[in-house]
Amino acid sequence: MFQAGDPVEIHFKSGNVCAGAHGKVAQFVRPLMEIHLADSLICESAVKPGATVTVAISGGTGLYCADAVIQRYYPATRQLIIAISGSFRFEQRRQHERYRCHMPVRLRVVGDTQWTGGECRDISAGGARIYLPKELVLRSNTVELVFISPTNQQGVRAMAEVVRTSKLLNDPGWEIGVRFTEMERVEKIQFARLLQYWASAREREPVRPD
Repeated sequence: MFQAGDPVEIHFKSGNVCAGAHGKVAQFVRPLMEIHLADSLICESAVKPGATVTVAISGGTGLYCADAVIQRYYPATRQLIIAISGSFRFEQRRQHERYRCHMPVRLRVVGDTQWTGGECRDISAGGARIYLPKELVLRSNTVELVFISPTNQQGVRAMAEVVRTSKLLNDPGWEIGVRFTEMERVEKIQFARLLQYWASAREREPVRPD
């Protein structure tokens, strides 16, 4: 079903935050799958033997996903051995088209008063990928965002859920993936204009789906 070299993603929990790692299938002899991770894991304690993770492998118009249990992890070689639980399920890819951007954004965790500055690096009608210069302490998975429009420098507000967080390799910064959950009617109009700007032919570039 899957071959050596197929790209794979591992999703796991680190505290109350969903985290992810990328790699490639080394070999798969059901139920065991060997994966070579592209980067070293920051939260190695989250992938200790017995921990439950979700594995996702690209296939056509969607992803083949399955739950799995970690058997072993070798940090020195970034080798991960998992045991697949049950069968793979097929999930359709996101419906919203993404656009690359370099847009200032401010955000704060709901319940906090302090704002953090970052940069939105790609955006869609459903969510965004945001670069932060340092790790964001998440007391809640819900954040308030203010995107700074490049056309008039006005702020466009949105509420979102943090669905992914990861440490960048060879960079002190972090990236988070968010899914929009709430937006006022006026904000939706402003946000539509924001998307239209980044979807323009001179700005648009293809973005790999998550």
